[in-house]
Amino acid sequence: MKIMKKWQRGFSAIVAVILIVLLALIGGYMATMTSVSSINTTVSAGTMQAWFAARSGIEWAVQQAVVAAPGACPATPPINLTGGNTNGFTVTLTCSPSSFTESGIGTYNVYALTSRATRGNPGEPAYVSRQVNVSITDAP
Repeated sequence: MKIMKKWQRGFSAIVAVILIVLLALIGGYMATMTSVSSINTTVSAGTMQAWFAARSGIEWAVQQAVVAAPGACPATPPINLTGGNTNGFTVTLTCSPSSFTESGIGTYNVYALTSRATRGNPGEPAYVSRQVNVSITDAP
Protein backbone atom coordinates (compact mmCIF):
# COMPACT_ATOMS: atom_id res chain seq x y z
CA MET A 1 0.00 0.00 0.00
CA LYS A 2 2.81 2.40 0.76
CA ILE A 3 4.19 1.96 -2.76
CA MET A 4 0.87 3.02 -4.23
CA LYS A 5 0.88 6.28 -2.25
CA LYS A 6 4.29 7.25 -3.61
CA TRP A 7 3.00 6.95 -7.17
CA GLN A 8 -0.05 9.03 -6.39
CA ARG A 9 1.87 11.95 -4.94
CA GLY A 10 1.76 15.09 -7.13
CA PHE A 11 -1.11 13.90 -9.32
CA SER A 12 -3.49 16.52 -7.84
CA ALA A 13 -0.99 19.30 -8.52
CA ILE A 14 -0.77 18.35 -12.21
CA VAL A 15 -4.56 18.26 -12.54
CA ALA A 16 -4.83 21.63 -10.76
CA VAL A 17 -2.27 23.25 -13.13
CA ILE A 18 -4.09 21.87 -16.18
CA LEU A 19 -7.44 23.16 -14.88
CA ILE A 20 -5.96 26.60 -14.15
CA VAL A 21 -4.49 26.84 -17.67
CA LEU A 22 -7.79 25.75 -19.26
CA LEU A 23 -9.82 28.23 -17.21
CA ALA A 24 -7.37 31.03 -18.12
CA LEU A 25 -7.70 30.20 -21.83
CA ILE A 26 -11.49 30.16 -21.60
CA GLY A 27 -11.45 33.48 -19.71
CA GLY A 28 -9.20 35.07 -22.33
CA TYR A 29 -11.45 33.84 -25.12
CA MET A 30 -14.55 35.23 -23.38
CA ALA A 31 -12.87 38.61 -22.82
CA THR A 32 -11.97 38.79 -26.52
CA MET A 33 -15.49 37.85 -27.61
CA THR A 34 -17.01 40.45 -25.28
CA SER A 35 -14.74 43.14 -26.72
CA VAL A 36 -15.57 42.17 -30.32
CA SER A 37 -19.28 42.04 -29.52
CA SER A 38 -19.13 45.50 -27.98
CA ILE A 39 -17.40 46.94 -31.06
CA ASN A 40 -19.93 45.23 -33.37
CA THR A 41 -22.83 46.70 -31.41
CA THR A 42 -21.30 50.17 -31.53
CA VAL A 43 -20.67 49.98 -35.28
CA SER A 44 -24.14 48.54 -35.95
CA ALA A 45 -25.86 51.35 -34.08
CA GLY A 46 -23.54 53.88 -35.71
CA THR A 47 -24.31 52.71 -39.24
CA MET A 48 -28.03 53.05 -38.61
CA GLN A 49 -27.51 56.54 -37.20
CA ALA A 50 -25.33 57.41 -40.21
CA TRP A 51 -28.09 56.32 -42.58
CA PHE A 52 -30.60 58.53 -40.77
CA ALA A 53 -28.13 61.45 -40.84
CA ALA A 54 -27.60 60.99 -44.60
CA ARG A 55 -31.35 60.74 -45.09
CA SER A 56 -31.80 64.00 -43.14
CA GLY A 57 -29.33 65.67 -45.49
CA ILE A 58 -31.32 64.45 -48.51
CA GLU A 59 -34.58 65.76 -47.06
CA TRP A 60 -33.00 69.15 -46.41
CA ALA A 61 -31.57 69.28 -49.97
CA VAL A 62 -34.93 68.29 -51.52
CA GLN A 63 -36.69 71.03 -49.58
CA GLN A 64 -34.04 73.56 -50.68
CA ALA A 65 -34.03 72.51 -54.36
CA VAL A 66 -37.78 72.21 -54.91
CA VAL A 67 -39.41 74.54 -52.38
CA ALA A 68 -37.01 77.18 -51.05
CA ALA A 69 -35.04 78.01 -54.22
CA PRO A 70 -36.59 76.26 -57.22
CA GLY A 71 -34.40 75.91 -60.27
CA ALA A 72 -31.06 75.87 -58.47
CA CYS A 73 -29.09 73.35 -56.48
CA PRO A 74 -28.82 74.24 -52.81
CA ALA A 75 -25.55 75.59 -51.45
CA THR A 76 -24.01 72.54 -49.87
CA PRO A 77 -21.36 73.22 -47.28
CA PRO A 78 -20.73 70.31 -44.91
CA ILE A 79 -23.44 70.20 -42.27
CA ASN A 80 -22.43 69.29 -38.71
CA LEU A 81 -25.39 67.74 -36.94
CA THR A 82 -25.93 68.34 -33.24
CA GLY A 83 -28.60 66.84 -31.05
CA GLY A 84 -30.55 63.63 -31.07
CA ASN A 85 -29.15 60.34 -32.34
CA THR A 86 -27.31 62.03 -35.21
CA ASN A 87 -25.01 64.03 -32.92
CA GLY A 88 -21.45 64.20 -34.18
CA PHE A 89 -22.12 63.35 -37.82
CA THR A 90 -20.87 65.48 -40.69
CA VAL A 91 -23.16 65.44 -43.72
CA THR A 92 -21.76 66.37 -47.12
CA LEU A 93 -24.22 67.07 -49.93
CA THR A 94 -23.63 67.19 -53.67
CA CYS A 95 -26.14 68.22 -56.30
CA SER A 96 -26.01 67.86 -60.08
CA PRO A 97 -28.80 69.72 -61.91
CA SER A 98 -30.06 68.92 -65.39
CA SER A 99 -32.61 70.87 -67.39
CA PHE A 100 -35.04 69.20 -69.80
CA THR A 101 -37.60 70.56 -72.21
CA GLU A 102 -40.54 68.43 -73.19
CA SER A 103 -43.39 69.39 -75.48
CA GLY A 104 -46.64 69.85 -73.65
CA ILE A 105 -44.91 70.08 -70.26
CA GLY A 106 -42.30 72.75 -70.81
CA THR A 107 -38.90 73.01 -69.15
CA TYR A 108 -38.26 71.20 -65.90
CA ASN A 109 -35.25 70.38 -63.77
CA VAL A 110 -33.90 67.06 -62.53
CA TYR A 111 -31.56 67.04 -59.56
CA ALA A 112 -29.19 64.18 -58.71
CA LEU A 113 -28.61 64.52 -54.97
CA THR A 114 -26.01 62.65 -52.93
CA SER A 115 -25.78 62.85 -49.16
CA ARG A 116 -22.86 61.28 -47.28
CA ALA A 117 -22.86 61.14 -43.47
CA THR A 118 -19.65 60.29 -41.61
CA ARG A 119 -18.49 60.16 -38.01
CA GLY A 120 -14.94 59.49 -36.91
CA ASN A 121 -11.86 58.98 -39.02
CA PRO A 122 -11.24 56.15 -41.50
CA GLY A 123 -9.30 53.35 -39.85
CA GLU A 124 -10.80 53.89 -36.39
CA PRO A 125 -12.89 51.03 -35.01
CA ALA A 126 -15.95 53.27 -34.53
CA TYR A 127 -15.75 55.00 -37.96
CA VAL A 128 -19.07 54.90 -39.80
CA SER A 129 -20.15 56.31 -43.13
CA ARG A 130 -23.33 55.98 -45.20
CA GLN A 131 -24.36 57.48 -48.52
CA VAL A 132 -27.83 58.05 -49.94
CA ASN A 133 -28.47 58.93 -53.63
CA VAL A 134 -31.74 60.42 -54.86
CA SER A 135 -33.02 61.90 -58.12
CA ILE A 136 -35.85 64.41 -57.94
CA THR A 137 -37.65 66.63 -60.43
CA ASP A 138 -39.79 69.73 -60.32
CA ALA A 139 -41.87 68.58 -63.32
CA PRO A 140 -45.63 69.01 -62.92
